[in-house]
Amino acid sequence: MIYVILGMHKSGTTLVSQMLHHSGINMVDDLAAGVSYDQGNKYERQSAKSLNEAILDCSGVESIDVAVPDTLYLTDEHRSRMQAIIQQSTEKYGTWGFKDPRTSLIYPLWASELPEHKLIVVYRSPEELWMRYRADHLRNRYRDPYKAWRFMNRWCEHNAAIVDYLRQTRMEFIVLDYRRLVSTSAEFNRLRDFVGQELSDQRKIELYRHQPGQKPFLLKMIDGLIDRNYGYRSDRIIEQLEAFKNGDQSGKTAINTGLPQTVGSR
Repeated sequence: MIYVILGMHKSGTTLVSQMLHHSGINMVDDLAAGVSYDQGNKYERQSAKSLNEAILDCSGVESIDVAVPDTLYLTDEHRSRMQAIIQQSTEKYGTWGFKDPRTSLIYPLWASELPEHKLIVVYRSPEELWMRYRADHLRNRYRDPYKAWRFMNRWCEHNAAIVDYLRQTRMEFIVLDYRRLVSTSAEFNRLRDFVGQELSDQRKIELYRHQPGQKPFLLKMIDGLIDRNYGYRSDRIIEQLEAFKNGDQSGKTAINTGLPQTVGSR
């Protein structure tokens, strides 16, 4: 089986990938032993990450500046690389997977080449995530409004796209709330049952930073602007994710994502 993890940057995709990898589901080709998340160990399959960056032409670009593409297409070179990753990983590992937050923007391209696979979606509220992006020092807080605008746009794009994929996919999937995954046994057990095997518990509650409070006024204001301009807002997207998480796959009220719907080649 192949596992594809979807979620925005800093939303818990690394933790899920880490748990799968240490449970015998290969998620990374070359793991640097002893290297922590903060030191750069993101439990990412480098070949998939590099391909995503090539498709999106975003190598070296900050995550909140990588927008959903206007159209989804694969060049012949990209398709060949994708097919090679899938074939080589399947032959070498049997059961494997990959995570790279950029996959959330181009998953239909991977879905067009992947055999049967399972989707693991993990999400985190914008008010919780924002603390990972805002300026640390007061003297730099003047930059926050512009950064918050970019952040909220990317959060909505990533998660609205995921909602769209879940609405259309025929693959099995699970939706996880990062906060509950870190802090409760119930969410961890849901993932264990979905995978169908015991999982290595890699959670460390002391590393669970920036727990959610009330949404800052700045994010509320930007949320309203995005709603007026693009037709979606974070609370409605979370409602959709919660519905899928709770097993309600019939409540597929449309979200105007503005996302590309076609997959082609060049």
